[in-house]
Amino acid sequence: MRTLAALSTSLLAVAAGAQDAPRFTGSLGWSGGSYRYDSELAGFDDRADAALVQLELEAVGARGLGGGLRIERSRSDGSDGLFRDRLDPLDPGVQARSATVQAHFTYLVREHRFEMPVRLGLALEELVLDDPLAAAQQTEFGTFGPFFEVEPELELSRRGAVRWSVFGQLGVGVAAADVDVDGDPRDYRSNAASLRLELGARVRIGPAELGLAVVGRYLSVDESSVEDGQFVYGFDAGFQGVLLTAGVRF
Repeated sequence: MRTLAALSTSLLAVAAGAQDAPRFTGSLGWSGGSYRYDSELAGFDDRADAALVQLELEAVGARGLGGGLRIERSRSDGSDGLFRDRLDPLDPGVQARSATVQAHFTYLVREHRFEMPVRLGLALEELVLDDPLAAAQQTEFGTFGPFFEVEPELELSRRGAVRWSVFGQLGVGVAAADVDVDGDPRDYRSNAASLRLELGARVRIGPAELGLAVVGRYLSVDESSVEDGQFVYGFDAGFQGVLLTAGVRF
């Protein structure tokens, strides 16, 4: 009986130790890649070079519960943009600018060398299409809605303070969308869906962490409501690139 009691006490101590490990992560990231816009209007499908910057903050308590904030901004090339007339040297094309803010609750699943944050929260996103040569220079799409995300990570190697791991990320969201066109007083409404993908590796040296991943950020917006006989075409758009991150985890 004493042996069983001692064993039970040891197991409880191990479980408590596994729980009593709060975690904070913070990182900055930059990605170079391309932005693609595929409209439901025939002939308006194109791709342009683009860049993305990212800020992530997340804190998880002793029982694996916590939350975080993520801010991302992306921008396509402003001088060789979407739908550019190659025969017109004065046409810079259309520039796509996107800003996303995500606030979320987190539950962290941990088991030996495996961990997986499960995130549930709200996302606010704005996409602006800027055409300096058009009568309506800007078209803005604003979306707001819930999202769900998982990010499994497996530690492959640990030598002293150096740790190597591989990870993936899958996030999905749905949202209501508002569309605003320069010079058009109508209020257009639509629905949207988003998808986030990442696949990469991380190395940690003490609290410092570096990451490299292939990433995708995708947004699909349905054809808008009809207002006074007018509507805005739906589209599928997205950024693809290679993301480099630097930050801390402790």
